[in-house]
Amino acid sequence: MRRYRPLTHGFVMVVVLALGILLATRRASTALSEVAPPGLEKIQHFVFIMQENRSFDSYYGTYPGAEGLPPGVCLSDGTGAPCVAPYRDTNDVNRGGPHGWSNAHGSIDGGKMDGFLVQSYLGKSGDNTDPCRPPNPICSPGKDPRDVMGYHDFNEIPNYWSYARLYVLQDRMFESVASYSLPAHLYMLAAQSGGYVGSSGQPKPTTYNFPEITELLASGRIDWKYYVTSGTTPDTDDGEVVGTPTQQRQDPLAYTLWNPLPAFPAVFNDLTQRARLVDTAQFYLDARNGTLPQVSWVIPSGAVSEHPPSGVREGMAYVTGLVNAVMQGPNWNTTAIFISWDDWGGFYDHVPPPTLDQYGLGIRVPGLVVSPYARQGFIDHGTYSFESWLRIVEERFGVTPMTARDNSARDMTDAFDFTQQPRPPVPFAPTEQGSPYPPVPQTIVHPPNWLATVCAANGSYSVAPESIASAYGANLAAAAQQAATLPLPTSLGGSTVLVQDSVGATRPAALFYVSPGQINFEVPAGTASGVARVTVMNGSNVAGAGTAQVARVAPGLFTATETGQGALAANLLRITPGGAVYEPVAICDASGANCQPVPIRVGNDTLYLILYGTGIRNRSSLASVSVKIGELDAPVSYAGPQGSYAGLDQVNARIPAAATGRGRLVVSLSLDGQFANVGQVSFQ
Repeated sequence: MRRYRPLTHGFVMVVVLALGILLATRRASTALSEVAPPGLEKIQHFVFIMQENRSFDSYYGTYPGAEGLPPGVCLSDGTGAPCVAPYRDTNDVNRGGPHGWSNAHGSIDGGKMDGFLVQSYLGKSGDNTDPCRPPNPICSPGKDPRDVMGYHDFNEIPNYWSYARLYVLQDRMFESVASYSLPAHLYMLAAQSGGYVGSSGQPKPTTYNFPEITELLASGRIDWKYYVTSGTTPDTDDGEVVGTPTQQRQDPLAYTLWNPLPAFPAVFNDLTQRARLVDTAQFYLDARNGTLPQVSWVIPSGAVSEHPPSGVREGMAYVTGLVNAVMQGPNWNTTAIFISWDDWGGFYDHVPPPTLDQYGLGIRVPGLVVSPYARQGFIDHGTYSFESWLRIVEERFGVTPMTARDNSARDMTDAFDFTQQPRPPVPFAPTEQGSPYPPVPQTIVHPPNWLATVCAANGSYSVAPESIASAYGANLAAAAQQAATLPLPTSLGGSTVLVQDSVGATRPAALFYVSPGQINFEVPAGTASGVARVTVMNGSNVAGAGTAQVARVAPGLFTATETGQGALAANLLRITPGGAVYEPVAICDASGANCQPVPIRVGNDTLYLILYGTGIRNRSSLASVSVKIGELDAPVSYAGPQGSYAGLDQVNARIPAAATGRGRLVVSLSLDGQFANVGQVSFQ
């Protein structure tokens, strides 16, 4: 197929010259060395809070700007009963569904994401009885298998939504393994589970002989603790029961589904390391006294875990108390708190997980980052898993990765703005009612001449040579002005941009657009990978200076709303016996902020989805480029420069006939092992 270049001048004005007032979305992780990205040294304490059993859609499926619940979803239970659509569940206690290895694969159903209700009816209730079926009156709250289709919002979990509003929400955080809690916690600590996934007939290991992160931290004299909330762990609904009441007891030195460290001889047989397994009561003391370790994990008890039958409000109150303890202690200004949920708990999610290997990834879960350096109200569309927690610790402290998983994981530095002054804490009420939503936004303070450079398509800090970047600062230009001719100028409105790369070569950048607060430019060809220095001159004065993280490829897709999420800024090429025509795949209102996919009629024609992005052209080979529409492979015939516009790249992907009638689907792009942000299309 020949290369098509269908962009109009008007399209480019929207997608290229007027890109994002917002710094919105993802980072294509490129760093494989253990050198900390610029600014990460400001974080001296990493706190990882792992809760239980919630999918992303069940908590944030209606959060504005996130990759949330699509319209038209209604799942069958496989018996011919009426389908169940997602609905707001006001109950504090849910039943959830089975969430083992077979249940994950049954729910995912090859990427169709339509098996959740069928799997829910396979589970036993807490009293080991078969699930009720409507209109059975015992289908009461907390016992109804249909509640896997329920979701919560700010009414039930206001503090969780407030953390997203004030800090960072990650809408592409995936469980590392398509299974239940134990393998998930092993991946959280070791980037592997030794092949254990809890499948039928596979015995639970009694000991582990592979490396895990605390062993490597200790060898480097890096302080760590694993805080365990004493109590019990709940029996699950999926056959992966904990056991007798005595076996359900949880304390720091007991090997449980949520605390596998006692099964590692390097930890348990070393008195110094074993002493780092402590009760969560010590966490509050360490936070208050300013003695938090450099790396810590906090594990709940069943009562506050959010694992059914634990209530969502009780879990929120507990997590809020942990966050408040850090905020109100002397370590706040040097701490980053990461919050996630170890598996999906049977609850519905619509996004097909990427396939990294035979074990995962698993179903999407929520991710939050809370820190004085976190970007405010930022929705990070980067593709993450629990290995990303390991990756950022490894980079910060110079620890060698343990497996291919953590070596290639994205490091979550997109969550931070290290050019801003540390923000004061905002504690929320640690109660089941929480604090009112939404919270009042904070005023972000930057030093003079600050500059932040990101990918113009999605707000990631990773940019590539000949890609389109946006630099944000203050007093960068006297007034707004856009380039009127090609080739692009290197001086516009009296402003210039100089890029000095990691080997010391300095090049002027071609400019698309300048304004007092934002400059869009093309990263100069030949810019070496690594940390580059970007300087903006306004006349003879330095208006801003900062760093950019340059990689060979840094894929980003443009979306119609310019946020890196939602309907794609793309075209449809329809080839018919009478010729080829282009059709829009999105429509926006007059504001440009509200865009929806235009349903595509597949029929018997040959269809190509023409994606527009940046940071793609330097891919190693066409074979390294993959496009998926939902779970469907869309063969790629071209991925490279668009040709007419500087920095703009194009990917042509053939739409499979199986997309007919599928409704709204997520489109994902990966190349050379890196994922771009995703977008949406719709099919009649």
